Amino acid sequence: MIKKTVFLCAVTCALLAAFPTLQAKVKPTRDTLTLIGFNDFHGSFQQTSDIPGAAALAYTIGQWRQTTPNMHVLAGGDNYSGGYFTRITGGQPLAELFETLGVEYSAIGNHEFDWGIPAMVERMNWGSTRYLCANIFLDTLTQTRPDWAVPYVIVHETLKNGTPLRLAFIGLATPETKTTAMPAIVKDLYFENPVECARRVREQLTDSADVYILLTHIGTLMDGDEVIFRNTWEDVSVLKGIDGIFSGHSHKAVCGLRNGIPVVQARNYGRKFSQMRFEVSRDAKGKVSHRFLDAELLTPLSEQDSSMLALVASYLENPEYGFGEIVCHNPHLLSNDEAIAPSGFTLLGTLVTRSYAWCYRTLTQDSVRPVIGVCNWGSIRTTMPEGNITRLQAGNILPFGGILGAFEFSGSDLLQLLQYGMECKAGWLQYHDMEIEVKDGKIQTAFYIAPDGTRSEIRPDETYIVVTENFLSSGGDGYDAKLFGHPDATFAAQPDAPRNPTDVFINYLRYLRHVEPPTFAAPRMMDGN
Repeated sequence: MIKKTVFLCAVTCALLAAFPTLQAKVKPTRDTLTLIGFNDFHGSFQQTSDIPGAAALAYTIGQWRQTTPNMHVLAGGDNYSGGYFTRITGGQPLAELFETLGVEYSAIGNHEFDWGIPAMVERMNWGSTRYLCANIFLDTLTQTRPDWAVPYVIVHETLKNGTPLRLAFIGLATPETKTTAMPAIVKDLYFENPVECARRVREQLTDSADVYILLTHIGTLMDGDEVIFRNTWEDVSVLKGIDGIFSGHSHKAVCGLRNGIPVVQARNYGRKFSQMRFEVSRDAKGKVSHRFLDAELLTPLSEQDSSMLALVASYLENPEYGFGEIVCHNPHLLSNDEAIAPSGFTLLGTLVTRSYAWCYRTLTQDSVRPVIGVCNWGSIRTTMPEGNITRLQAGNILPFGGILGAFEFSGSDLLQLLQYGMECKAGWLQYHDMEIEVKDGKIQTAFYIAPDGTRSEIRPDETYIVVTENFLSSGGDGYDAKLFGHPDATFAAQPDAPRNPTDVFINYLRYLRHVEPPTFAAPRMMDGN
């Protein structure tokens, strides 16, 4: 009986091979694949006037899942660092939020490195979200990646209507991480040009997937209806066979096509979701094909998930953190984006950097030498609202922490620092109580205004004290670390003193008790043309 069965099967297979029309046809199917992304969340768990908060994101995704089959949720990196809340809670409750949202894959952002690589790897292992990055290497000659740098993933699934699908996600990080993360943390890592890396990986994966998506933490922006790629993305025309790009890093609302490829970015802090949809079909012969349908940016719903709301509240109300403490009163809103024309200086930047100078004078009791606090524009993350300012609000203004250092500068080196601070692509250097005269984009003269109002010209051979955070002094944002080669001995001799920039700023606000912006003289540019 067994031999007869084998014989009949062999005959049947031979007939089917000889007469293909005898084969059973595959039932044609058609499905819609939906990809939902958000980026640069920066631990914005709490709801504010312009930030929806984790509970709103959780509610929104929960509602969409009820009506949207074949949906994947993606994160674009910079997930937890960047807010005072998560710096104090150690990144919590990111795992619970990502599990609730069902975030499957994430890019690696530059701020994932803020607390060091071991801390980053620990948080990568929270929950089931997988982090992807193809262009970070330890050795480019041997194409050796760190263990935590998983270049891509291929998802095999059957969609709701029975269509089989192979979906490839390729992760990419911004090469700007070399200067936008603490340089000492990433000094042993090489960030390959993302376009070249994506082109090579896509070629390696030829015929391995049906849909190919780049999940990136790389800046994009809109110029009218055109998508613009920052810095290393100029040559995107070489990308072939890429079906969509999720971007991040630049905190912009982006939705458009570049060389026929849909590109999206969902601003930051959970303010938007990006959506990309594809139609996936299988014909009667079993061949799977797809076409891009549309992309758009969506606003989270206003309703809140009660469980997530309670979880965030448990951290906000924990007396151990002291988030609700009133540290000062501020009668006028101070914005980190409202520069004093024609410069890039802000009153808030002046307030922050004066806290650095105050820290130096308090610790050293030095009231004689000129002291100038400086910080990079990107370290100031949000506005100071009008009214009573809580510890959480103050901490969110300058959330990254680090450590302040004081350095002796010659006048010529100080002018070099100020000149680069005007030209820095990452934004103007912030400082206080200075006047500079500029001609044809170059500083001609600069004056320091002492606390007693005395105005003195910066002279090349005189000595000045510059106080700043270790991000900038170690070469962050491209600043010349060699300029910071002479630490002030008195300040450096107090390693246990409170020198965390965030804590210094909060303590300064406590000292002031009442902020009166007109008393903080922002730097003035006097165009010499």
